[in-house]
Amino acid sequence: MQQRHGLVSGVDDWTRRRPWLVDGLLALALAAVLLPTSAELVSIAPWPAPVRTGVLAMISLGFVAVVVRRRHPLVAYAACCLVMLTLLLVPDLTSAAAVGLAGQVVPPILLPSSVVFLVVLYSVAAYASRPWPTAALAVGLAGAALTTARLWAVDWAVGQAAPVTLGWHVLVAAALVAAVLAPWGLGRFRSVRAAYVVELEQRAARAEEQRAERAEQAVLAERARIAREMHDVVAHSLAVIVRQADGGRFAVAGDPRRAGEVLAAVAATGREALADMRAAVGVLRGDATPDDDVPQSTVDDVPGLVQRLRDTGLQVSLRTTGDAAALDRATSLAAFRVVQEALTNVVKHAGGGAAATVRLDWCTTGLDIAVTDDGGGAFEDSGTPPDIRTGTTGPNGGAGTAPGRGLIGMRERVALVGGRLSAAAGSGHGRAGFAVRAHLPPAGGHPR
Repeated sequence: MQQRHGLVSGVDDWTRRRPWLVDGLLALALAAVLLPTSAELVSIAPWPAPVRTGVLAMISLGFVAVVVRRRHPLVAYAACCLVMLTLLLVPDLTSAAAVGLAGQVVPPILLPSSVVFLVVLYSVAAYASRPWPTAALAVGLAGAALTTARLWAVDWAVGQAAPVTLGWHVLVAAALVAAVLAPWGLGRFRSVRAAYVVELEQRAARAEEQRAERAEQAVLAERARIAREMHDVVAHSLAVIVRQADGGRFAVAGDPRRAGEVLAAVAATGREALADMRAAVGVLRGDATPDDDVPQSTVDDVPGLVQRLRDTGLQVSLRTTGDAAALDRATSLAAFRVVQEALTNVVKHAGGGAAATVRLDWCTTGLDIAVTDDGGGAFEDSGTPPDIRTGTTGPNGGAGTAPGRGLIGMRERVALVGGRLSAAAGSGHGRAGFAVRAHLPPAGGHPR
């Protein structure tokens, strides 16, 4: 069945690419079947020789019109209308030879070559653009009316004994109208079908473009997600390691026995960073298992995060209010990353002696997160505007135009789970300070 469909499609494509050849062969086939009888009847017609020659030329013009019926359907139809009008105006074939050959009087409009008109009418309906198919139908019906009147005026008594009745007249009119409507209807069906196929092809092309666009967007979204994860892991871990190393130098100078504690803390933070980076790279390469999906941290890990930063010497407190509600995995991860990134910025930008507060407020509408600090850091020292921690940093830590990854990534992550995030300077306590606030929706309203 598939081979047959493929063969039909192949033949159809072949014919569409060679309309002149196909239509030329059709014209030759019609001429071979219809022209001999038509030419013989015209040659014995009781007309002057110039008239017979002219009628034969017009009949030949009809077959030529078939050759151009697809490339120039209107020209072909006009030529056939001229042929039919000529046959409609010349006298009947009433000679004894013609009556003997045909068995009765032969109106020229009924010559076999008149079938060419129906072929070209189909072509106009199938290939011409609007409004020409409708105009061609109107012309064809007008021609049917004229032909009906012409046939009613024929003296059919010659060569036959049966009288012509009213029913015969009605039958002639109906047959001529049907002869016009049938090829025109087939042509319109072919036109509609071709337009439908073109529309399907265009839809398929658009769907393919949309699939490619969605795939590209998915790739970009995944790359952005991996970039956020890598930034969160690297920025936070390195900031903690640097703080531990700097603090460790002074601690070890006063108490060398604490060197082991400082190095152990640095090693633990490094191992955690390596584990997170390994999971992120695994997802990026496509060889991670579902359990390795980046990352594994949740809002439940916030107390451990706070404690690790306390161990580095950062003054940070954690306050939790309300009954914890269920969060889906992505939202819980977003909560952890908001706190992590905000505290990382405290370590990097708030300056020495700054204190931070983390608040987790569970409410009926989800989780409200607030991370505030009373630090000044670069704000007080350099006088740069307080938006240094909102995503624009200069090459030396000052204000600039290069987009950062920190709060921009937080905003993207929170927006993806349907939450809201704000970050602004001015947390109070007489110093510039900074505050990051986020609201995350719950997965459900049931306490856990």
